[in-house]
Amino acid sequence: MKVHQYCYFALKSETVSAGEITARLGMAPDEAQVLGSRSAEHRLPRMHAWKVTHRGSGPVDDQIEGLIGRLAPVRPGIRKLVDEGVSAVLQVVRYFHHRDGGEEFGWHLSPAVIAFLTEAAAALDVDEYDLSE
Repeated sequence: MKVHQYCYFALKSETVSAGEITARLGMAPDEAQVLGSRSAEHRLPRMHAWKVTHRGSGPVDDQIEGLIGRLAPVRPGIRKLVDEGVSAVLQVVRYFHHRDGGEEFGWHLSPAVIAFLTEAAAALDVDEYDLSE
């Protein structure tokens, strides 16, 4: 079975824009959404979002480690934003039976990743989709 997987870390808010988050953290996102703007799918985002992503063919636990490594220098700023009402989430997305996927099935979170999520007061959200017919 082939698995296509990726992850991203997002900061979301109804009041704090991705531009303001960028200014406060001193780190540009890989992706951003603007509350109420039109997207390619013609859905209106319900909130602003600042995202750092990792997409690739490697195991998702390696992707998560790389993502958290990129975010480590701004973790105190992330926590400050969360304490002010911005939500933080590590999102893991996996598609099973994907034509472009690899063979990686299981994954784990290292103690360092768990510590980062705890210190940043971030949630973990995992979405898994079965694309078999």
